Amino acid sequence: MQERVDSIRRSIDSIRKTGTMPHWRMAYAENLLTRAGEYIAVDREPEARMVLDKLARWVETHTPKVAESSAMEKNPMMFWNADMLRGIIAQVRKTLTDKKMLVPSMERDAISRRLDLVEKWIAENNILDAHQELLALRGALIARLRRSYRARLASSDYRSGTFVQPAGTLVGPYNARHTLEETFQVVGERDPIWVEDFLDIYNDLFRIVERLVPQDKK
Repeated sequence: MQERVDSIRRSIDSIRKTGTMPHWRMAYAENLLTRAGEYIAVDREPEARMVLDKLARWVETHTPKVAESSAMEKNPMMFWNADMLRGIIAQVRKTLTDKKMLVPSMERDAISRRLDLVEKWIAENNILDAHQELLALRGALIARLRRSYRARLASSDYRSGTFVQPAGTLVGPYNARHTLEETFQVVGERDPIWVEDFLDIYNDLFRIVERLVPQDKK
């Protein structure tokens, strides 16, 4: 019996030395081990055997996790570096070129300037700022492309006579429905992207105004 206690104690010590287990889990195992020793001291072997069985299951359950953690240490996660960021920059520039009809020229110029700034930060080894700016820039480009695709679909539906203006874009504190429809029709024939942007901005402003209005005035 004592040999089994010593074997389990060595296994628990091995798990503790890895430093991967939280304190409360190790305290649980140590308390069970102490209890098993107390049972053995008063010749209560059945109870001691039950506690040791529970400890053996605990060791078996947590040992694979320690082994997995050790494998992760041998194969560390890949962090962002200059080469990876430059690869993303190349992808963004390619998307910007391939989808230039969906991105207004002023936005394309702004994105290009921000990409140049990111490349400057990479050259200065400012990887953290470059990473954050590049992710924000890529997210903004994706959002722009989504709006542009929606605008194209809306323009196509309008020409085919199946377009339905969203209800939230037809009302407001100072506009008239027919005026907006006529304006969107004229502008949308030349620049549907502008119309989509206007509707997004107006909807955001309208929601903000709604939240600012006192409840008793709604």
